[in-house]
Amino acid sequence: MNDVERPNIVLVTVDSLRADHCGCYGYERNTTPTLDTMAREGTKFEHAIAPGPATPESMPVIFTGDWPVDRDVDGDSELVRRRERIRAHMEARYTLPERMRELGYETAAFTPNPFTSRHFGFDQGFDHFQDFMDESNRGSLYETVFQGFLEGSGASSLARAFVNFWQREEVFKPWESYYEEVLEWTRNATEPYFLWVFLMDAHNPYLSSAEYRTQSRLREFRANVEFWRQSHETPFSDTVHGELVTAYDDSVRYSDAFLERLRSDLREDDPVIAVHGDHGEAFGEHDVYGHEPYLYEENVRVPLVVDGPPAGEISEPFSLRELPDVLSSIAAGDTTIGPTRPAVARTRDGDALSVRIPGETHRLALSEGEGDSTLPEAIDTVVARYRAGERERRSIASAASALATDETL
Repeated sequence: MNDVERPNIVLVTVDSLRADHCGCYGYERNTTPTLDTMAREGTKFEHAIAPGPATPESMPVIFTGDWPVDRDVDGDSELVRRRERIRAHMEARYTLPERMRELGYETAAFTPNPFTSRHFGFDQGFDHFQDFMDESNRGSLYETVFQGFLEGSGASSLARAFVNFWQREEVFKPWESYYEEVLEWTRNATEPYFLWVFLMDAHNPYLSSAEYRTQSRLREFRANVEFWRQSHETPFSDTVHGELVTAYDDSVRYSDAFLERLRSDLREDDPVIAVHGDHGEAFGEHDVYGHEPYLYEENVRVPLVVDGPPAGEISEPFSLRELPDVLSSIAAGDTTIGPTRPAVARTRDGDALSVRIPGETHRLALSEGEGDSTLPEAIDTVVARYRAGERERRSIASAASALATDETL
């Protein structure tokens, strides 16, 4: 390693964390006191945009800086094909932890999200990777719920809420259940280290410990049950809506408590801590609750705060696709961080885009045409470049597939 003194770096991903439910982004409820402090003392990205409206669409791009190619893969189900596409993407790209390891960092990850597990290729580049997928005490209930979660089953989330309500334990781990493992790793790691921690606590069903719950446990449970029983696109009563938003805010407050403890326990290590949401969450703004497959502001605008570089605010739209570049620059001692690419989000199939430029956002369905005279020139240019890049990626993937299956080689 060269003579640059590299800081320890911690990346915290909070599932389903939308920006405008955080105090530092203008929310009136006291949900994120620690994140608010980090935003005042560090760098806040005012308009950070996730690459997609759900974890499988967002995190592969955040970790590689590139869009996945819609390649043909074998599989008995859409879930398996989806997994193989993401795995192929991760294997073919230079990932964030690989960048950090090349810069001399010891790397570790702790993630209870199945979509960011080793099954989807997220272990690439980590010296230590814990996704809690190999624990022997989970039993058949966990396996059933895990499979249902991957397939987007409402019954799976109801089962998770039910187990938590009656047995006071999570099917997918709350941060407190693996926090000591995280801390123990930092104590034994060789500096500089890069640590990634994924928090599932703000993902539905919205569950928090008693210390952070502001409504009864029964109301919290009822809200989560109604969320799935009535479906995501059904208008809820004012009572259920209020209970659901309160449950979400409580889970956000519980997630923020992780940051408070981590900052205190790692004070001597003096790490740069970057915090972001992987996508947002809707609460009826466009007659929809939850996330995916929509590209509205509540689905893709997320917080991004970097606690460590000089204080300031970046007001221009910023794509989380650039996060690997930002963290690599910080590791190299360069704190002049800012956006260099358009802030684009897309749906899973790539048929719809959301493009944000200063002062406005445009959402559009992609067609075969190269341009759209109704769009502002800046947006039309971004869309045209995206289409050209997508054609090139698909051509390369098609050619590689043809070479791999050519029996004459």
